[in-house]
Amino acid sequence: MNFSFKRKKQTPKQAEYMDREIKKFPKIIFYIFLVYFILFAIYISWYIYFRNTYILSKVEGTSMQNTLNPGITSEDEVEDLVYINKNKQPERFDIIVINDYKTSGTTKTEMKLIKRAIGLGGDWLTIKKAADGYFHVFTLNWQTQEIYCLNEDYVKDYEGWTYGPDSVYDSVITYNNQEYEKAFFERFLSGGAYTVEEVDGVLFFQVPDYEIFYLGDNRGRSSDSRARGTAKIAKVEGVAEIILKGVGDDEGNLLGAKISALSAFYWNKLENYFSR
Repeated sequence: MNFSFKRKKQTPKQAEYMDREIKKFPKIIFYIFLVYFILFAIYISWYIYFRNTYILSKVEGTSMQNTLNPGITSEDEVEDLVYINKNKQPERFDIIVINDYKTSGTTKTEMKLIKRAIGLGGDWLTIKKAADGYFHVFTLNWQTQEIYCLNEDYVKDYEGWTYGPDSVYDSVITYNNQEYEKAFFERFLSGGAYTVEEVDGVLFFQVPDYEIFYLGDNRGRSSDSRARGTAKIAKVEGVAEIILKGVGDDEGNLLGAKISALSAFYWNKLENYFSR
């Protein structure tokens, strides 16, 4: 048995409609490719900008807890990573990465310190015990002679960093009825290496120009300016702007970075821009 299908004959209007649609098709393809090309160009531009602006840095050591947390043991699969903006000049309270070294005997080994910027060139600072019984950072407005206690909500456990059982900063020196942290006092206020002034019985040192005074948030267990002195601004590798909390090494690249962290960062950038 043979079957045959008869194609329905198109009316003139239908044929005209099909001709118009066929003519549109190349335009549709062109616009699709144009949109994809624009999106691809935007992505490539962003990628190049990001790669040329940011450096991925691993958090090592406990000096910035609880703000930043490392993988404590070799078995830990997650840790905090930060993208630092290598083109940004640090401001007070910024988290920064400093190129420094550690000394073992006569050998110096390069290392990176991740700390918080507390004072910039020209600032007057001191660390002394406040009314609450803990050590705080105070700053001096040289023009008005007013003394301010810095608000540092990020500092981990004041009591721990002052009196912890393994703290290297629990010794106190008393001068003019003011109690200073010994490590800080000996390096900055009595060593002669920095400009020191006394205001209302309180000693302050001035951060030298083009240098930075930095501390860790976990002050009882941080090798920072109190042990190393101020650092040259030129040694600051960059400012931490994007923090990836609890990720593995393979999640720190641009494709694996948490979308939420990147989105929050750029949303904050937009808010700051439109609030100006």
